[in-house]
Amino acid sequence: MLGRLLHRPWVILVLALIIHTTLFFAMQRDLAAADPLWYATWAHKLAFHASELFASHNTYPFVMRLGLTGPIALMYRLFGVSTFATNLPCLLAGLGIVMIAYGAPSTARGKVLGVVFAMLCTPLLVDAHELNPDLPCAAAMAASILFLSRRDRPRGAWWVVGAVVAWFTAFQIKEAAVWCAPVWICAVISDVREHGLRWAARVFAPAVGIGFGLAAGYLVFCALLWGDPLARFRGINDASSTHEWSLVGQPGAAWIARLTWQPALLLYRMFRVMLVSVLVSPWLVQRRDRIWIVATAAIILLYWFGSSTGASYLPLPILRRMMLPAAPGIIVVMALVTDAAIDRVRGVRWRVGAGAVLGLLLLVPHVQSLARNIAETDRPESAAYAALRAEVASTRELVVLVCGDPRCPPISGFHFGFEPPGNLVVVTAAAFATAPLPEHARVRLITHMTRAGGVAKDIARRADALALPQITSHPQIRLYDGGDGARLHDALAGPS
Repeated sequence: MLGRLLHRPWVILVLALIIHTTLFFAMQRDLAAADPLWYATWAHKLAFHASELFASHNTYPFVMRLGLTGPIALMYRLFGVSTFATNLPCLLAGLGIVMIAYGAPSTARGKVLGVVFAMLCTPLLVDAHELNPDLPCAAAMAASILFLSRRDRPRGAWWVVGAVVAWFTAFQIKEAAVWCAPVWICAVISDVREHGLRWAARVFAPAVGIGFGLAAGYLVFCALLWGDPLARFRGINDASSTHEWSLVGQPGAAWIARLTWQPALLLYRMFRVMLVSVLVSPWLVQRRDRIWIVATAAIILLYWFGSSTGASYLPLPILRRMMLPAAPGIIVVMALVTDAAIDRVRGVRWRVGAGAVLGLLLLVPHVQSLARNIAETDRPESAAYAALRAEVASTRELVVLVCGDPRCPPISGFHFGFEPPGNLVVVTAAAFATAPLPEHARVRLITHMTRAGGVAKDIARRADALALPQITSHPQIRLYDGGDGARLHDALAGPS
């Protein structure tokens, strides 16, 4: 059986793609009223109000990452606004990384190992079931490295052209794409030493020309739409210096932790035993495949010690998704290391024993994590808004939705496709309490018990004290029937 699979490794690939897609859908949740919502908001503006979007000259990173919001905008144009359309880039990125893990090793056994390890890499699913820019950027970066690793093949110059296009695409998704720069530098130096300057120039010259063309075109694009060719970098500098995770003004202990043990702990929590393969890879990976070692090491070190802005030194925060660009390299390196190690282990018993131990070390925590995430999967907010949409569509009366937290109005916009019907008004609880009571209206109250520091808990307590009927009920999300709103208006206007 194993021998047949080694002769047809594509069978494993197809099965892995199906399983990955199934698990991705099994872990879908309500869209978070955080980064995913803001990306969705800008994608909708790009899809339907592009002129307004660019006229504002907004240089915030979410606006300028068109490599992420562009595909989402296309999905919105074709299929409308939905959670699936919003999260689709991460599904495609995960599938792409699985295929890269298949394509990077040169042997059939290595390809099978690459796919298996990709399926056992927990972050590819657990940290990527919801929209984020890091996984799509990681997939494009990995594609660039894969193409670059094939530059010594026939038509190597075309592979390098593909690599520079993939790199440019990654940069359009997120600025972390610059972490690929050391790989390119090492590739050029290595080729000049091994093959000579003339050979390296012949292979890299077309890609350099196209790369400069893409860069120049992008600078002109930024100058025309944002009034500054370096608007992207100005936006990053402005956003990073004021972000809530900024270490500016933090005590020295916070800086020491960020630059020493915190990234190491983050790596261990995400990849665990897979990290061992990176440590031993210099002794087991063949020369032509060491580009993956360089790429993985560069990404990890630049995240660990690099800066999120060029204006001042400001390391990126300790967030799991920030380390996702390292995932493809770790997967490929582990496949290459394991493939080489199998040839060095003599005896069937030793191979079976080592494989069983490695399988358990990878499989047990992976299955536990997936099971926990699937068990926690719930979409109460989507259910509440589905009920509200049905009610709004069934009546011509004015429906006033009172929001229990500050992020409720924008997430309400998402659930109504960013185009709410004319008979729906969304207001915050504070605005509802201070404004005149609307006449001839149905009032509904929605509370999210944990969002925004749990500010909705007091509002929910008041609604429960009034014995308002609950249209949908969940420990975190409640949709109340406020009737004509009179009692709710008085309750919210009173002292807390």
